[in-house]
Amino acid sequence: MIRRFALTSVLLLAAMPAVQAIGEETTTARKVLLPSSTRELPSFNSSLSEAKTLPANWETHPLARAIKFAAEHRTFIDEHVKDFSCILAKRERINGRLHDYEYLRTNVRRDQSSGGQTVPFSVYAEFLAPKKLVGRKVLYVEGRNDNKMLVRNGGLRFGHVIVNISPTSDAVLRESRYPITELGLSNVVSRLIDQAKHDIIVDPAAKNTEVVFYQNAEIDGRVCTHIRVTHPTEDHIFEFHQANVYVDDELKVPLRVESYMWPKNAGEPPLLTEEYTYTRLKLNVGLTDRDFSEDLVREQP
Repeated sequence: MIRRFALTSVLLLAAMPAVQAIGEETTTARKVLLPSSTRELPSFNSSLSEAKTLPANWETHPLARAIKFAAEHRTFIDEHVKDFSCILAKRERINGRLHDYEYLRTNVRRDQSSGGQTVPFSVYAEFLAPKKLVGRKVLYVEGRNDNKMLVRNGGLRFGHVIVNISPTSDAVLRESRYPITELGLSNVVSRLIDQAKHDIIVDPAAKNTEVVFYQNAEIDGRVCTHIRVTHPTEDHIFEFHQANVYVDDELKVPLRVESYMWPKNAGEPPLLTEEYTYTRLKLNVGLTDRDFSEDLVREQP
């Protein structure tokens, strides 16, 4: 997902924006846009309703506004965002264990067709931290290399080893909750929409669903709309206790997504499941085939 840069992981970690833990406000000047239950409803695109699955009165559900908001932003991304570069900061709980923070310089180019030419979905990522992964490089170009990733191992041991591996293999999913094929911004928003629809179906009366919109949240120095969805009472028909999504007001793309499970014991903090922050995000930077060349993985450091 990116060109090479001469930044050390130490400098990177020092420069990463501080994002406070759940229960703390990331800014002191947030204004609530919407209460948990809404009265004034927007006009909805009929294509969103999926009448076969969503209940007939789904437009009155607190999550309905979140679906509309997300669908509008996905349309913007699909129409206007061809590629992006960023430093992706992520932390995930996999098989019950919370992994260390990982920082990846990343380039992503979405699939496009123009003038009879097809540009495949492409991702190049280089790990900057933690130390055990520094130098790992991952390349995926849809339709190339039998749809497998080309990976240089990186790290302190066997860092020179290069392998081909499926994005959905067990080995990959033991280290990441999602395959690299889902890294595109549109895919992130689609996953959020699908989750919201699921929650409407399992809780149609919103007895255990609260939704609040905040404005003037800040991520990486950028002003965002913050959407918080909470299922207060523990019930594992839901996939999370609380989720927070931060959408850049100017760029109209998600900058941060995080989710938590219910605490193990009363009075304890919720358990972080996953968090992803797109920092130093730049859209439409004009990525070319050179930015997704196998040479980036194969060349010696």
